[in-house]
This record gives sequence, C-alpha cells and structure tokens, in this order.
Amino acid sequence: MQTSFTLAQLADPDVAEADKILRACVHCGFCTATCPTYVLLGDELDSPRGRIYLIKDMLENDRPATGEVVKHIDRCLSCLACMTTCPSGVHYMHLVDHARAHVEETYSRPPGDRFLRAVLARVLPDRTLFRLSLRAGAAGRLFAPLFGALGLDRLAAMLRLVPSGLPPSPEEGRHVIPAQGARRGRVALLQGCAQAVLAPSINAAAIRLLTRKGYEVVLAGEGCCGSLVHHMGRDEQALAQARAAIDLWTREIETDGLDAILVTASGCGTTIKDYGYMLRSDPALPARPRACRRSRGTSRNISPRSTSARPRARAV
Repeated sequence: MQTSFTLAQLADPDVAEADKILRACVHCGFCTATCPTYVLLGDELDSPRGRIYLIKDMLENDRPATGEVVKHIDRCLSCLACMTTCPSGVHYMHLVDHARAHVEETYSRPPGDRFLRAVLARVLPDRTLFRLSLRAGAAGRLFAPLFGALGLDRLAAMLRLVPSGLPPSPEEGRHVIPAQGARRGRVALLQGCAQAVLAPSINAAAIRLLTRKGYEVVLAGEGCCGSLVHHMGRDEQALAQARAAIDLWTREIETDGLDAILVTASGCGTTIKDYGYMLRSDPALPARPRACRRSRGTSRNISPRSTSARPRARAV
C-alpha cells in the first residue's frame, strides 16, 4: 500500500511504525474471511482491510478521529485472526493499537460512553472492585428490563451478563506454592484480574498440574497485565500496569530465578509477549534485562527434557 506521510510525521517513531505496517498491506482481502465482525455485518469498513484504510487516512492527514472511524475501530475485537491469514505479514495488532491511542487523544466521546469506559478501566483491572461490582450487579439484575425500557440497552445487557454467584476468592498478595517432591523448576503464574474473579479454577488447575510435575509456583502479587486498558487506547495506564508486573517478576528473578512466566488467559499472554514493543521507548527498560542477567537462580527450563540452568525468564 502506498503511503504519503511527510518527513516531519515520520520523525514520530509511532507514525514510522504505522507507515511500515501500512506499506506491507497488498489489499488482497484474505483477512476478510477470518474477521468475525465482517462475516457478521458484511461491511467492508468492519473488516481489517477497511479499518486499515480508515486508519491510513486518519494518520496521513493528521486529523482527529471522527465518529465514523471510531465506530468501526471500536467494533474490532482484537482477536487477531486476520494476522494468522495475512500472506504479507501485516502487523495489524500494532496498527489498530496505535489508532486506538490516537482516538483516545483526539476524539471526544459522548458523556455516557466516557463514563462507562472510565468505570470499566477502573473496576475491571482491580480484583476487589470487580468482585464487589459483580455482587452489586447480581442484586441489580432485576432492574435490567427497566433499564432496557428506558433505552439504556448497554447497561441492561451488562446486568444480564452478571453471574448469579461467584466462586471463592483466591488468596491475595504474594505467595509461593511449593513443588510436590523434588523441585524441577520455578515458574511465575500471572494472577490477572477478571479471570481470577470469574474463573479462579483455571489458575488453580494450572497450579495443581505444575506442582505435581515438580515445579514451584510463584504468585508474585501482580494485578492486571494492562491488556484491558491498552485495548481502550489508555496507553499510560497500560504501561504503568506493565511496568508494575515486570518489576515484580524481576524481583522474583533476582531472588531465586524463574524458568518461565506462565499465563492462562490468551489475551493477557498476547499483551505480555508484546511488552518489549509497548515499552520500547521506556528509558528504564534497558535496566530490567540487566537485572534478569544478574539473577542468581539455579532453577531449570520448564521443559522436562532440559537440564541446563536458565535464570532468565520467558513468557509462555
């Protein structure tokens, strides 16, 4: 795809990266077959290719996002199915994330949308607040038909989705679950936010499996990985949560080493593996890998076949 960014625009590393991504697109349309919103709605602008055109036009002209552009970008689920089918290797994820940040900076949403997004960004990443809100929501489900009749369809839909009960809360804060028998390795497991409230059994099952296989599991006490607010275009909040998680894991690496950082939620895993890109301009980032290299840990790779010491952690 031909682009026409000025040299002044390309001096911005984010714009330069967007230009590189846009130039990789060849308009083939393979992405449309795997995009759920295009398959459902049949609107070209609700396909990755259509959104790429909208983003290109918005960034090239350096103009604020319009309501039409925001509508189609908001509909993107970030499932990234398009990236698995793109023969040109277009990194759509980084492009749409940059567009969301641009939308957040330049577009003034209606007051109701701003309030709802602010509540979601505050409540969902906080396990305590999310749990309390779900308990309150369970009592408010009776009012869902009333809110629907008043035209508050989104609020009514949210109340209908609230579960009638919640599983027991997992233990908060940092703690270590020892391996059963001889320790073969040491791993950190992301505690996360929403999943820890709605389905703590997923992490509990992972812990049982790992400890039975001889791995010590560290729950470092981190919260949200930053994925939720990152996909809302709230870059600073996302980067703050990413830095907090990295600092906790680095402390574990320096203390007793880590073989891997494990994630049981796919969306969180995608974001954590992209931390290097997200924090590429962070002046403190180079110090963190040095801290990893100074690790004194002697734990081994998570692969049972490996016997080599691996003090540096990798995300899985």
